[in-house]
Amino acid sequence: MISTSKIFFDYRRAIRLQKVLASKALRETRNAPRISDEDIKYVVGVDAAYSKGMMYGVAVLIDYPQGNLLRYSVVEKKPPIPYVPGLLMFREAPAYISAIKKLGVKPDIIVVDGHGLSHPRALGIATHIGLVLGVPSIGVAKKKLFGEIVVEDNEEYLVAHGLRVARIITHRNNTLYISIGYKIRLEDAYRIIKNYLRPQYKLPIPTALADQLSKKIAHSRKKHRL
Repeated sequence: MISTSKIFFDYRRAIRLQKVLASKALRETRNAPRISDEDIKYVVGVDAAYSKGMMYGVAVLIDYPQGNLLRYSVVEKKPPIPYVPGLLMFREAPAYISAIKKLGVKPDIIVVDGHGLSHPRALGIATHIGLVLGVPSIGVAKKKLFGEIVVEDNEEYLVAHGLRVARIITHRNNTLYISIGYKIRLEDAYRIIKNYLRPQYKLPIPTALADQLSKKIAHSRKKHRL
């Protein structure tokens, strides 16, 4: 049992819930149709920054494939639980989901700073958000969380849960793990993220802009509270 000053978090119950949701996500992802560029108009990226015990979850609406910022929203809230490895969804996903809904536009794809199926229980934060909102999602992480690295045709992948769940690439000398989130094929996830890589950003445009905005907003709110 993990607790904050007001909230008790049932770790075992959270694990059981992840396993139930992961079963649904894996089943639907295995049957996911191909997604063409013509199917995509709006993409949302999410990320968060922290300041003085508060979380600032940002969702940015981006056009595809140009990468122009159309609008953004922010949700400010106190994290409901401490950070627990493998359970990030319970800490950050509620704020992201609220921020996405505040945009007022249903995206065609959601890109999350975190893992998808490349997670010990096949339910990283990218998978969770996609499943809850019913939108195909992609995880883009900077560190490996779970899976076996394999090399096929000189390309690196992560294999887990009987699937190739992520593709590993290098961008600006940084390793990125592009993973299946929800209801998307890995080749489509890779193509979409590849289209959003720019020399000036270490991350793909959706999460790069969400990262910049969340840090800027957190810094601004911190100054106002001083």
